[in-house]
Amino acid sequence: MNLSPVTAFVSKRLQSLASKLLVLSLIALLVVLTSIAYSLALSWRLEGGAAAINDVGSLRMRSYRMAYLLSQQPSPGVMIGEVSNFDQTLARLRRGDPARPLFLPDNRDIRDQESLIEQRWRATMRPTLLHAGSALTQEQVEAFVADIDTLVSLLERDNETNTNLLRMFQMLLIAMAITGAVCMAYMLFLMVIHPVNRLSQAIARLREGDLQARVEVDRSDEFGMLAAGFNQMAERLGDLYHNLESKVREQTREVEAQNLRLQTLYDMTSFLHQRRSQEEICLGFIGQLMRLTGADAANARLLDEARGKLDQIAQIGLPADMANSEECIPSDACRCGEAVSQPFAVLHQLGEAKADSLGHCGKAGFSSIAVFHIRNHREDVGIFTLYFRQPRLLPEAEQVLIETLGQHLGVAIENLRLSARERQFAVSEERNLMAQGLHDSIAQSLSFLNLQTQMLEDAMKRSEEEQARESLAFIRAGVQECYEDVRELLQNFRTRISKQEFPEAVQTLLQRFEQQTRVPARLEMRGDGKALDPQQQLQVFFILQEALSNIRKHAEASLVEVEIDNAASFQMRIRDNGRGFEAERLETMSARHVGMSIMQERAKRIHSQIHIRSTPQHGTTVELTLPKEERVGA
Repeated sequence: MNLSPVTAFVSKRLQSLASKLLVLSLIALLVVLTSIAYSLALSWRLEGGAAAINDVGSLRMRSYRMAYLLSQQPSPGVMIGEVSNFDQTLARLRRGDPARPLFLPDNRDIRDQESLIEQRWRATMRPTLLHAGSALTQEQVEAFVADIDTLVSLLERDNETNTNLLRMFQMLLIAMAITGAVCMAYMLFLMVIHPVNRLSQAIARLREGDLQARVEVDRSDEFGMLAAGFNQMAERLGDLYHNLESKVREQTREVEAQNLRLQTLYDMTSFLHQRRSQEEICLGFIGQLMRLTGADAANARLLDEARGKLDQIAQIGLPADMANSEECIPSDACRCGEAVSQPFAVLHQLGEAKADSLGHCGKAGFSSIAVFHIRNHREDVGIFTLYFRQPRLLPEAEQVLIETLGQHLGVAIENLRLSARERQFAVSEERNLMAQGLHDSIAQSLSFLNLQTQMLEDAMKRSEEEQARESLAFIRAGVQECYEDVRELLQNFRTRISKQEFPEAVQTLLQRFEQQTRVPARLEMRGDGKALDPQQQLQVFFILQEALSNIRKHAEASLVEVEIDNAASFQMRIRDNGRGFEAERLETMSARHVGMSIMQERAKRIHSQIHIRSTPQHGTTVELTLPKEERVGA
């Protein structure tokens, strides 16, 4: 008989140890919950019956009390109250009170007896008690009380029956608990302890070297799966033991290959980070790759996108005619050039190609080539090619390593290019500042000297001796000023400052200013903040030098004060007591005087700000501020 898929699935699930334990646990839980529920129900019934006995007993007492009160002829209100209380107690017995709890047992004799009491109460006792001037006989009261006593006896017998049931059920629960514990222990031994012992014994045998240790698989639950897995593991261990030597050799070769790749990556990275020329880097790079892969020749070519050419930068092992032909080829002229447009490495087995399509690689005697990209941030920088005289297909691990090395080479080449561009930019920028300095100083002085020379020539033609002497004096003063400007520019070009020399360099500059101008220059340096980096120190020094030059040329000052505050933010103030100028002229002067624009440009280089304040006949203040956010520790 074929089982349905659902039945087969359920049957398979019930075979597992977890399912068996779950089913047994659910059965035990169901039995326990049922027992507890039944015990609670019996206890509730006993409590409700006890409350009912108490209320019925109170009816007997109330009956005697009302008979006594009736014989004493009480007021109508008292009797009405007693009758009302009796009615309430009867009603509570009839409907029950779950909150106490209180209820009459679901027993026919008890219900009939309660109906009989209620009927006699309403038919005889109640009308008599409420009728003024009437009286109850002793026989009536005794008969009514006897009915109440009968109800009490029935309630007590019912409670006694429930008590016996509760005790019997408790004894049954004790027996079930003992039986269940024994059964659970036995089932636990059969399903868990015994399989675990068998597995432990087999593991002990295996640990002692018995590779033939096996566990009998006689069940389909989790322990059956563990036994089957143990047997597979033991069999695998046996195979590993017999093949251990060959596997150790294989793993040793893999570890050596990994170590070689890691050492190559380390050596190549160290090599590429050394200061070398582009040709030296590429030559050393392909040389190490040849030792790694066993290649017979290699070359590296850089891509010139503007020309669409691949320029050979280095080669090792190529025949002379092939090396010469590789010097400069179009980027799509050969198999190597075709690889530029491919996203990954390109490997070619030349022996599989037709004779007329082998190209110069095949003609040179190479059977295989491997072309890899030189890239920097996913941008092509060039390619390098490995040539093999014997057919060779590089493993995937070696391809990944070589591609990674190609990216390192691309970063190194791009860093060389960026360094060269940075040096060119620095030279160009410094030349621009030099040109501005020359224009602001020597060029203007030479223009003035040219004008004075023409005036001297005219005076000599007119024989105006006094005018000639005046022009000659102007020429002499202009030549002296040009000489001083040239000396300043030479000092600028020769200036090199380290963080230890900065205070001494400032002091030397001020001493030279005093010697040239005979104007006292005071210096105050304070603050213990971190030192400026060399570039910042150099630009600050140049700004101070330019400010002193402007004072020498234009201020006519008798005192110069320089304050340098090296705190969280760096500040430098240069004050003079010269003639000053109108604040409205500052913007016009900045556009006309190259010296001010030079100071502004140097301040921008180090992300600082310059503020110039001046008052006519009260001097000028130049203040340089380098915020703490722009400070860089030297």
